[in-house]
Amino acid sequence: MIKIILITSSFPYLSGEQFLETETKYYNQHPDVELIIMPLTNHRKKRKIDENIKMDTYLIDNKLKKLQKLIPFAKSLFSTLFYNEIKKNKIYNNPKKLIYFINAIANYQHYYDLFDNYFKNKKVLSQTVVYTYWHDTPTYALQSLKNKYGYKLVSRIHGYDLYKERRAANYMPLKSQFTKNIDRIYTITESAIEYLSHTYGFDKDNLRLSRLGVKNQNIISQPNKKNEFHIVSCSFLNPVKRVDKIIDALSILSRKKKNIKFKWTHIGNGPLEKELKTLASEKLSSIKNLQYDFLGYLDNQDVYKFYKENKIDVFINVSESEGVPVSIMEAMSCHIPIIAPDIGGIRDMVENKKSGRLLSSDCSINEIVHALKDIKFFKNKDTRRNSYDIFLEKYHADKNYNEFIYDLKSLIYN
Repeated sequence: MIKIILITSSFPYLSGEQFLETETKYYNQHPDVELIIMPLTNHRKKRKIDENIKMDTYLIDNKLKKLQKLIPFAKSLFSTLFYNEIKKNKIYNNPKKLIYFINAIANYQHYYDLFDNYFKNKKVLSQTVVYTYWHDTPTYALQSLKNKYGYKLVSRIHGYDLYKERRAANYMPLKSQFTKNIDRIYTITESAIEYLSHTYGFDKDNLRLSRLGVKNQNIISQPNKKNEFHIVSCSFLNPVKRVDKIIDALSILSRKKKNIKFKWTHIGNGPLEKELKTLASEKLSSIKNLQYDFLGYLDNQDVYKFYKENKIDVFINVSESEGVPVSIMEAMSCHIPIIAPDIGGIRDMVENKKSGRLLSSDCSINEIVHALKDIKFFKNKDTRRNSYDIFLEKYHADKNYNEFIYDLKSLIYN
């Protein structure tokens, strides 16, 4: 029996790491695998997981409070890791870097001590794969202990734990010192492999592309009649998602194309909900050939139900920051073309002028209007089939997660 210890940030607690809701269901198809989830943090809100999946609260039970971090930080002062990082990154004259570094080195030392204590009581680890969902300080600690205990070690890497440009002062603490002592790092985009190799010095032989995915619901969302155009967006309503740009673009587009009956539906809530509803009322409510609706939060099954029961012409995302959005995957799986900016992993998802429109990262209002104007293109059956075909090829959960689990098993069987 292969034991896989999955270390998460909080899953199954809270609402993040949503792809794990799908991924963890596939381990049941592998009777030779035992899955144990070990979250770093917990919460009273807990999602339902399969009864065969075990929970280990060791890390939760030993979580540090802020002041308690002083102890592992003091211990780290005697490590070469501490001084190598300071020397390499010139941290001492940059307050932001210094704060990031102190927090990271304290976390690293804390997890090193925890995992050292955890594994020394385990008898046989040759059949164990430790799988971290984020390549961050807990993973670095496990890399340091790998040779001592003999487990296999893999990690997924996403965006926040990959791109130093997303961090304060363009600094990713400690990562360049932890490019070895790991069996696999799984990226979710092709571009991440080159970035890891070039930026931090990872050996490409240890890097694997393993995309995330959603289930195929076998839903075909049909286009509307040629004089009707239904646009859907699905996101949290916060400044990063730039939903105000959709409102501005629709205000211009609907006035330019008065012969088309436009409808815009937004799925999702958030802190800007009241403000954006007011903006939409001011800019859109007087336009006779435009209807709009804010549906609020829907869980993914209700999103699919909406796609099944309504004709959708195009899905739009204009966010300034994304990884590989599940909302886009869900739309693609229902044969819906996509308009989205060239950020994060979206370039892998949208083939410009084939399955949708790829916008520039800053996507001006005029650029969004220009993309939406191509109504005939989005209704075209080939465009819609192309969007679905990309889903099947790259983001089909059945394919992606079973291949991933087989790859984990190969570390033991080979």
